[in-house]
Amino acid sequence: MPSHRPSIDEAHPTVDVLVRIADVLDTSCTDLLRQPLLRPQIIRASSLDEPDDENSVNLLFAGHELGRIEIYRTRLHPHAQSQFSSHGADSVEYVLVTSGQVTLVVDDIPHLLETGDTARFSGLSSHYCTTQDSPAVTHTIVGHPRD
Repeated sequence: MPSHRPSIDEAHPTVDVLVRIADVLDTSCTDLLRQPLLRPQIIRASSLDEPDDENSVNLLFAGHELGRIEIYRTRLHPHAQSQFSSHGADSVEYVLVTSGQVTLVVDDIPHLLETGDTARFSGLSSHYCTTQDSPAVTHTIVGHPRD
């Protein structure tokens, strides 16, 4: 039996086809094409290109998912744990450690972050931060999708 080879329209749907699929699913094309953050993305401060003798700018993350944003500064004492949180479907959270060291726990998986490290992850994931023997300060941005 010969196999069916898709036509160009079947293999590469047009925008009209995507709009029809989105309508049937009662969603938008943007939501169909949005890729969820399945695991945290971490940028180590030590991996940034920052020569000692010149100024530098490093793009940490870029995205279009932000509609409404919330910005937080958190100071954690030694041996502390932040509250568990989750921010809803399609939200994205960015955490920058400005001093100290924290363990970011996302969906029960720990990620050790040092001063200057940055992480991005799905705000829908259950998450919190802990410290060990020293205090730490983090800055957090939570981005919520446009309505």
